[in-house]
Amino acid sequence: MAWVELGRAANGTALDDEVMAGLVEACVAVMDDDDARVMVLGSPGHDFCVGLPRGLVRPPEAWPDGVRAVAGVTKPVVAMLSGAVRGWGLALALACDLRIASTSAVLEAPEVRRGALPGAGVTQRLTRIVGPSRALAMVLLGEPLAARDALAWGLVSQVVAGARLRMAAAVARGLASHGPVALRFAKEAVGRALDLPLDDGIRLEQDLYVLLQTTADRREGIASFLERRPPRYEGR
Repeated sequence: MAWVELGRAANGTALDDEVMAGLVEACVAVMDDDDARVMVLGSPGHDFCVGLPRGLVRPPEAWPDGVRAVAGVTKPVVAMLSGAVRGWGLALALACDLRIASTSAVLEAPEVRRGALPGAGVTQRLTRIVGPSRALAMVLLGEPLAARDALAWGLVSQVVAGARLRMAAAVARGLASHGPVALRFAKEAVGRALDLPLDDGIRLEQDLYVLLQTTADRREGIASFLERRPPRYEGR
């Protein structure tokens, strides 16, 4: 399991060029590390991420795209959310696969209220997760969404007391104990579900299932079940 923390807690972990570059580098490192089966993204401060630095509506084109890098990680990515999850910080959370929030977390897309538009895929990923009606409510009204409401909407999968947020990493540890190839294939199948016609999606699911049967991890999964022991997956 790989832990990635957004730096610069003093300014609310704003996504400046250095933080964006660090995210890109961290994602490359996680992808290259066979022992890192799950990536956990969090913050050392009270806020997960307040978005872009003050005064910026869009990052300069020369900046690395840390949000896209996180979305491109083929391994499961779990976000640990607390405090402000705002603007491009919300986009970063939406780019993760699972979101676990502390009771202090407040999710917000304030751009339209300020005469701008959300960026980094907020309108697209948010709509896919909560549906167009709720996405429009968040985007058009720009009102903060409390953690408990985010849970009711399906925007986060779990809400815990702030002191227990890191303990919720048990979810990530549980994922890390699963077969890494199966995790990668499952993430691919679900991620493409809304982009493919139903028949094509089912065909992809079947193709990935067949491919999984040829892997050493699948054979290990069967052997460990029959031998009643924990599996020893190697990701191949």
